[in-house]
Amino acid sequence: MSDDILYADIETQSQIDLIKHGLMRYATDKTTHMISLAHAFNDEPVDFWWGKHLRPTDAPVLPFPTRVLDHIERGGIIVAHNADFERHLFDYVISEDYNFDAPAIDQWHCSMAISLANGYPAGLDAAAQAAGLPYQKNPAGTRLIQTYCAPGHLTEFLPGDAELMEAYNISDVEVMRALTKVCRDLSDDEWQEYFLTCKINQRGLPVDTEFADAALGYANEVADDANLNIATLTGGKMTKHTQRKSRDEWLFPKLLDYQIKLLEVYKKGVKKISLDYEHRQYLLACDDLDFDARSLLEYIDNAGSAVLRKYSVAHHQHVGGRVFNTFLWNGAGRTGRFSGKGLQPHNMRRDVFGDNEAEALIQDVMEQIELDKPATTMARLLRAMIYSKAGLYWVDWSAIEGRVAPWLANSLAGELKLDLYREGKDVYIVTAADMFDMMEDDVDSVLRQSGKIAELSLQFGGGAGALIGMAKNYGVTFDDDEAGSIVRKWRRANPWAEDIWSDYDKAITGAVRAPGVPFTVGRVTYCSDGDNFLWCELPSGRLLSYPKPLWEEYFTPWDEARVGATFQTHFKPPAGKPPLRNHARGALLFQNTVQAVAADLLREALVEADAEGLDIIGHVHDEVIGQGPVEDGELLNEIMCENPWWADGLPLATGGVSSGRRYGK
Repeated sequence: MSDDILYADIETQSQIDLIKHGLMRYATDKTTHMISLAHAFNDEPVDFWWGKHLRPTDAPVLPFPTRVLDHIERGGIIVAHNADFERHLFDYVISEDYNFDAPAIDQWHCSMAISLANGYPAGLDAAAQAAGLPYQKNPAGTRLIQTYCAPGHLTEFLPGDAELMEAYNISDVEVMRALTKVCRDLSDDEWQEYFLTCKINQRGLPVDTEFADAALGYANEVADDANLNIATLTGGKMTKHTQRKSRDEWLFPKLLDYQIKLLEVYKKGVKKISLDYEHRQYLLACDDLDFDARSLLEYIDNAGSAVLRKYSVAHHQHVGGRVFNTFLWNGAGRTGRFSGKGLQPHNMRRDVFGDNEAEALIQDVMEQIELDKPATTMARLLRAMIYSKAGLYWVDWSAIEGRVAPWLANSLAGELKLDLYREGKDVYIVTAADMFDMMEDDVDSVLRQSGKIAELSLQFGGGAGALIGMAKNYGVTFDDDEAGSIVRKWRRANPWAEDIWSDYDKAITGAVRAPGVPFTVGRVTYCSDGDNFLWCELPSGRLLSYPKPLWEEYFTPWDEARVGATFQTHFKPPAGKPPLRNHARGALLFQNTVQAVAADLLREALVEADAEGLDIIGHVHDEVIGQGPVEDGELLNEIMCENPWWADGLPLATGGVSSGRRYGK
């Protein structure tokens, strides 16, 4: 194996739309070709090479760079930003065009994955800005991509554009190399998990393409019909579901005061009204909602529900009945959890239909029979679109965050909470009994629901607003006084929570103000290097990263000036603005570590399942999906119930094995 590191970036062209059709269809389409390759070994100057499909008229035709081929053959590491793209192009295009064996998956190291693990954004330009690198976005880049790479591209360079393309290609290599120099590299375990994600993405999610195609056509017809109904209902004040100002002027006078309150959200401390999909459902759950208002909301759902667009993704992106590259390793910012791409299985509804009802409804869609509440019905059928004749199985951890949180606290009060799980108690009933000072046997379903809502919304420092927001998801409404009372009672029943939030505040403050000194809190340790990163070492040994920690003045969401520890977020700032910063609040960073430990459990389970030869094809939050016989699901269940070496005393449990040809709950 070569000790050299090769940094590489390619430019390509195709008549396939990469965003619409996905990476696999893009890479396997016969119109996709490489334009050029910019590359550098170690710290050497960047070399540039023109391919054979688009080149300046005076550029000589040169063979593929020999040193690059030798490096690949020796198993050398190749670094690329969003390396999935380069890997697919080498696998399906470049190796075929130039007759060599493509690099193995574990030769590809991704600077985007490194950036995400260091708390920086995914995009190369945004990551460079966040890291404070002296590189600027190439202003010609967007025009060059649209002119020479996208569908309908030119086949010859306009005067001066070949030089701009070369400079653009080279600059990406320079930026990605500089970015990796200011970031910590991934550990061997993290690279193993990253490579496994590539393998899972390469297997793809099997989908029922006939159903997806029929659903797409059905959704388009429903949308057109809904817009006509909207125009009729509103007397022409609205003609499309997207006309928000006209919608609000027509709708709001028909709502009761408490219904308006259901729509309230706070953004940066400012109260606003939201009518997104989630908040429309809150209104639709109201028995006394005005009839015409209900009709409009249902028409809006039918016309523009985002979940219906997933059928379009399946239709356009599947290759041979599978949708590929659905999971982004470490995509969820500061925690290391996975995020979704393309089909986005992470936000598919869980309230699915039973097998027989789902099959009947799918048949109705195939035959274009009118559905009752089509938007809701189609959303509830999304999971069933994931389909395999060979059979699927899936296993989900039970209340994973509810178990991890008190375990991380590592306190006597936390152990008492964990004992409830160890004893098989219904934690929501116990919580409700503690909150309302009653015997557990006297807790009815309504009170249990309050206990559940409190458990899900309050363990990370949430107050009355968080409780009210979570309650909406369950069709429950609390006024401010009720919510405040429940918050106080939950905290009294869970003293470990306020203690750990406070202890996290102290540890974070200590670490930021005393660089180089470790501060342990519960089962994690914080330490700052003083300038670049605040690190959090998890029980697994993995590091969470908070870039550019400072002790400074910050402003609360209600615009009150305070002084405390802050860090730079991974969110992309508005154009021309500096990177955004957050207060390193103890309860917030505690939530990060809880979710991070849940991510570590998932990562280790995936690695172990792969080592056992299980055909894992995906995962959704804390649920793992495999393809094969139900016996494989039983093995997966055993793996997920087994504690990793670092999680002694954490009471893990699952909901058992579910299976079927269609993915469900």
